[in-house]
Amino acid sequence: MKNLSVFSLIILLFSCSGKEENEGSSSTNILDNLSFSVDTVVVDSGDDIIDLSNHLRLGDISADRKKLYLFHEGENKLSVVNLDQLSLEEKLPYEQEGPNGVGSFLWSLDLLADDKFLLKTFNTAGIFDLQGIKHESINLEEEEISGIQEKTLQNNRMKVSEDLKWSYTIPGSDFDKEAQSVELALIQRETKEGRLFPLPALDKTRNFKVALADGPMMQIYAEDYFLSEHQGKFYIGSSVTSDLYSIDPTSDSVQLHSYELHYAPKEKTDPPSQPEFTDREAWQNEVEKMRSQVTYGELIWDDSRSYFFRFASVLEPSLVEDAPSHSTVFLLVFDENLALIGETEIEEMDDAPEFPFFKNGKLYSFVNVEDELGFAVLNFNF
Repeated sequence: MKNLSVFSLIILLFSCSGKEENEGSSSTNILDNLSFSVDTVVVDSGDDIIDLSNHLRLGDISADRKKLYLFHEGENKLSVVNLDQLSLEEKLPYEQEGPNGVGSFLWSLDLLADDKFLLKTFNTAGIFDLQGIKHESINLEEEEISGIQEKTLQNNRMKVSEDLKWSYTIPGSDFDKEAQSVELALIQRETKEGRLFPLPALDKTRNFKVALADGPMMQIYAEDYFLSEHQGKFYIGSSVTSDLYSIDPTSDSVQLHSYELHYAPKEKTDPPSQPEFTDREAWQNEVEKMRSQVTYGELIWDDSRSYFFRFASVLEPSLVEDAPSHSTVFLLVFDENLALIGETEIEEMDDAPEFPFFKNGKLYSFVNVEDELGFAVLNFNF
């Protein structure tokens, strides 16, 4: 058995207080004097191995922030990581095929209430428990949903509310030829009643995708949508813009939150010159053009402060062959009503955090430490 590895690989204290405030920026910017320290911790996997080949793409954090659940496709097992003890507790076996099969080419994992989780493939989704039992198969494309007709409801984009009452998704497919208006489809799971909420501030997201046609194969690079739930409301954004929407399903109300920013660019502004290429180099150049514009991340809730955090970054490709690229990183902070209360550039960061979440007031970000599961732990002071 390996000893528990808790490394202080780097202990840093950064101060952003010497930064000049942009003209017109708010005097109530809570990040004006931001400082933070960084520690790195590593999970003890014992005599087992935590496969990090897909990073934490098939992982999610429990609501109490005590456990990480990470599914491994290669061995069809669910790793349960104790985040208090920084140790691998167990691996739970699942079936790939059959009545309790998880399927192939898994897309994402979302934790739900009562120790259940939603596991999605590109075409199907299922609700499982920790004993490997499938409680429900879901396929929105095959369901009759009143109020939503002639819409493509892809299962890989679907979310289910923690209380299992609602399904919600962005209709459409990245393979659609024509750009369509962005909407949120909100569906009552019991009655199969649905409603569409137009999200026009996110329409520009559809313009930032580019296809590579290689014979019968099609490769798509597209921007992300972010769908989340907090205290009974649903929040929707995309990687293309700082604009956000909040939707209250009890009142069917939708609210746009748009911001005047002083540090980060508000949105991407230069879409691909054409939607499809047959030359790989030309396609890659367009992908690089999109990635070199601002990219926004998802909302991150901090229970200790009752604030939302959101990172944005601008990739700066390396001009030296084989040298790593780096990004300019920005941090935005919102109150619980999504009012912007702080923003800054974090000059000391080279990349936006990966798989970020707050635990005990500190931001955890996935890092690979010599093929062991680790986290950079950031303690913000402002």
